[in-house]
Amino acid sequence: MEKKRIILHYDMDCFYASIEIRDNQKLKGKPIIVGGGVVTTASYEARTYGIKSAMSVVEAKRLCPSLIVVPVNKEKYIYESERIHNLIKLLSKKVEFIALDEGYVDITEIAKKYPNIEYIARKFKIGIKKNIGVTCSVGVGFNKLSAKIASEINKPDGIFIFKNRKDFIEYILDKNIKIFPGVGKKFNEELQKNKLIKIRDIYKYSLKYLQIKYGTSRGELLYSYSRGIDNREIEEEKSNHSIGHENTYRILLTSEIEVQREINILFQKVYERMIEENFLCKSIGIKIKYKNFETIAKSKTFNIYTKDKNLLMENMNALLEKVNYDKEIRLVGIYVGILVSENKSQLEIKF
Repeated sequence: MEKKRIILHYDMDCFYASIEIRDNQKLKGKPIIVGGGVVTTASYEARTYGIKSAMSVVEAKRLCPSLIVVPVNKEKYIYESERIHNLIKLLSKKVEFIALDEGYVDITEIAKKYPNIEYIARKFKIGIKKNIGVTCSVGVGFNKLSAKIASEINKPDGIFIFKNRKDFIEYILDKNIKIFPGVGKKFNEELQKNKLIKIRDIYKYSLKYLQIKYGTSRGELLYSYSRGIDNREIEEEKSNHSIGHENTYRILLTSEIEVQREINILFQKVYERMIEENFLCKSIGIKIKYKNFETIAKSKTFNIYTKDKNLLMENMNALLEKVNYDKEIRLVGIYVGILVSENKSQLEIKF
């Protein structure tokens, strides 16, 4: 019997593009893509031209000659993703991050403390927007499947809630089977050849038939998902991704000496927390936001886990060499990442 659960799924809206627009307001409202040779993410304005992820940039420009191409800054997106993860972990420990820009949160117990589920979903979105400066879409359901599909319904910046299985099944019956996670392009084409197009078409067949026809796991997926059944657990994280701290300054920083002073204060806080929580780290990163909201995020990854304070400071200072001190600075941040418990690390080394 399926446990009674309340699962929230969040999906950041055009995550990479949204971060770039946040950091450069001149891009707002314009068709932009983040990518190199291929499109990694397209803004909603770019999508109206038919531009999609994995499309070549050449083809995208052909569809939209006024397209703005922004190079990928993976370090910055990882940094912002870590900030999102740390925020969500303040809400619940029962979380599963499945990508930089999406994840599941079990809010079954949390729901008992608040007026209703919609209140939690709205508070969740407000917290992300206030702290990160970009929007997300939120879906809530009775399992991971229903929550995932719910988050797609009112994108971008929306909320949708499935309160029970009956409502979910009524919603999906006339939808294409490809809305199910795990039904990719090739599998969907195979289903269409067999006249399985809409989800209601699955009901004609038994579990045994579907498993013989499409294989044990794929057959069970079709049978179970079409009935709103999904017993997958939230795969909780076993350790923190990162520890970080940042400050925004009303009086802007205007010199290398000021930045170095502030970064040293932040570093000390982060380092003390890392030691207190008994972690070793494998990376260190900095974030700088200038007066015009241009943002840079740089990081260094080591070959070993460490808590060597001098090593961390040396690498932090090396990253700071890339900062332009001719521009006024409004925010400084630092984090240590790829964490592991010191005890666990020692056990692994011993093994």
